[in-house]
Amino acid sequence: MTRLITARYIDAELEEYSGHPLINALPPINSADQIAKLLFRYPKITKEERALPSHIRRHAMMRILDKFLYPTKYHSELEQTISCMIRSGYLSRNIADKSFVESLSAVDRVKAVNKRRNAGNEALVSSVIGCSGSGKSTAVEAILDCYEQAILHPEYQHVQLVWLKLECPHDGSVKSLCINFFRAVDKALNTDYEDTYVKSRSSAESLLGDIARVSALHSIGILVIDEIQHLDEFKSGGSERIINFFVALTNVIKIPVLFVGTPKAREIFNPTMRSSRRMAQFGGLSWERFSRSEIAEQSGGWEKFFSLLWKLQWFETPVPLTEEIRDVFWEYTQGIAHIAVVLFYLCQVRAVVVGKEIINKKLVKKVYDDKLSIVHPMINALRSGRKEEIEKFKDLDLPLKEVVILDSGFERVVEDVIETEELFESDDRLSQLVALLKKLNIGSDIAPIIAKQAVEQFPEEDLLGLVARVKELKDPKPKKKKRRDVASYTPVYIAGDLRVLRDDDPEANYEVLRRSGVIVELSDYL
Repeated sequence: MTRLITARYIDAELEEYSGHPLINALPPINSADQIAKLLFRYPKITKEERALPSHIRRHAMMRILDKFLYPTKYHSELEQTISCMIRSGYLSRNIADKSFVESLSAVDRVKAVNKRRNAGNEALVSSVIGCSGSGKSTAVEAILDCYEQAILHPEYQHVQLVWLKLECPHDGSVKSLCINFFRAVDKALNTDYEDTYVKSRSSAESLLGDIARVSALHSIGILVIDEIQHLDEFKSGGSERIINFFVALTNVIKIPVLFVGTPKAREIFNPTMRSSRRMAQFGGLSWERFSRSEIAEQSGGWEKFFSLLWKLQWFETPVPLTEEIRDVFWEYTQGIAHIAVVLFYLCQVRAVVVGKEIINKKLVKKVYDDKLSIVHPMINALRSGRKEEIEKFKDLDLPLKEVVILDSGFERVVEDVIETEELFESDDRLSQLVALLKKLNIGSDIAPIIAKQAVEQFPEEDLLGLVARVKELKDPKPKKKKRRDVASYTPVYIAGDLRVLRDDDPEANYEVLRRSGVIVELSDYL
């Protein structure tokens, strides 16, 4: 069950929001800076974790998959879209107005008609269409998580459901989608609507009417339908019927609906639109893959994203990022965020398992061939850039000419947030040890002296080892450094390191060394 909180009302930011409990119980409207801070997620890595055994580090590496989110201008636009949709939908549903109860009778007029006369209120119906794996569903969930899902209004004896997210069933069945709706509501509110409304003989039409009733009763702020492209697989008019129903839902009882899907979803909307004008009413956001800068000296979305991802290394000695390795990842992911994150995670796991903690071109290719063979045809299609090849895969996308105008300044805001965030634990063992000694009830005047002496006498110890050595400081005697066994030598890599730059292919190796300036062309000076 979702935690049910009691409403806390804020002052209305706009005059039209004044006196609307459903709106004033929401969090304040976010600025671009606040959006970046809310959505940015980055797991922290400590020196101590990097020193753990490889089988334990593999578990820590899994944070890359679920605790890393790099917000882009698309995230900013989507957050503002969802924020506007929720508030716009509530304007005509004011629980403080005595006409609210009377308005509930409007649900009887919500019917799934065969032919839609209009495309619905453009402020309340929108869509997010993008390539599979580009991060759109993750973004939607991250934004929705910024809102409390269920809010209790004791004064009005009303339970508000701010958002509800459904996933279309793979069989494209309208009835299955209806069942998913009731299950989602029951999970959020600990109700029993599924048992009440879903019977073996229940028809899709009757269930749609019940959905409208429950949606109005709990003042659903926004209904998100994910994987909408699955409806196309239902061959008996299911997609037409369900789209008509949700548009009727927005027209009559003003519940906003956000459709999320791959480019295949456009095939669902197109037949139901009589003109490009009506298609434009569905508007929404085309969620693009990361783009790569065409100018070598500049950083595009891909370069910034991958540079941040690359720092998430649980190697004892992190490997510097080279232009060649970034190009290799682009070659095998084509800017699809999810594939890039998964490939990087798998490469890191493989490197730790084999005991050679370095990610190079050879390793990336091996992991890509072994673990991601299922996506090879799609990546090859994107790599070709040919429209006829890309269109063979309904989950892929083509660059669109009519792209929503986005706030390009948001990228600068994200960079500012990243600069101010403490992404990594400080490597200053002295300050960390002082803070730890204070927690162990050692006086703040003595802790810095003890910490400094411990670090000087035991320079190779980690933080926990230094704490254990504190008792030995009573009779400080400098100890000789132990000679490191050659077999346990851990290489340390630096920027421009030839061991990182080198390639097994002689021709490729020559080209890499030439580009890095190691090999000089004498002809340039003649």
